[in-house]
Amino acid sequence: MEISNSDSNILIKIAEPKDFFDLNLCAREFIDFIHDFKKKFLDKIFFVLTAYYNNVLAGILVAEDKSHKVDSLEKIVPIMYLHLLYINPKYRKKKLGKQLLETFLTIQKKKGIALVTIKLPQKYKKGIDFFQKNNFRPVNMDKSKIILEINLWNDYGIIDCQIISDDLNNMF
Repeated sequence: MEISNSDSNILIKIAEPKDFFDLNLCAREFIDFIHDFKKKFLDKIFFVLTAYYNNVLAGILVAEDKSHKVDSLEKIVPIMYLHLLYINPKYRKKKLGKQLLETFLTIQKKKGIALVTIKLPQKYKKGIDFFQKNNFRPVNMDKSKIILEINLWNDYGIIDCQIISDDLNNMF
């Protein structure tokens, strides 16, 4: 599925199984760090966006729906975990990363996802700066990793909220 874009040189697409070989060519050294990437991609567990610049695959974004994992008893929310956002060095500084991320967040908002989170190495200052410039906030840090998140419900508003029960006294 192609997604229209304001920059005519950039095309963002949702990856399909036939794109697997191209994804490996684009970012093999990073994909190899994602546990069971091939199986999870082919089984459609991963949500993958691709960025083409002048018809050349120049970047990818890999995310996974973690909604089935309960954050806490009080907070059961739909969550997407961002595994990877990679832009080929030849195509950086062309707004590809920003376009990929904005497209991803727009799709997730429409799907009703509440939270998008990413874990990065503390030493990866450029990546941390990129996500912070795009409204991600640090929520947890240790000596080697930082977790950043963006709360789509709180930051952009809930589009629709429905009460499932007619009897409010029996809801809790």
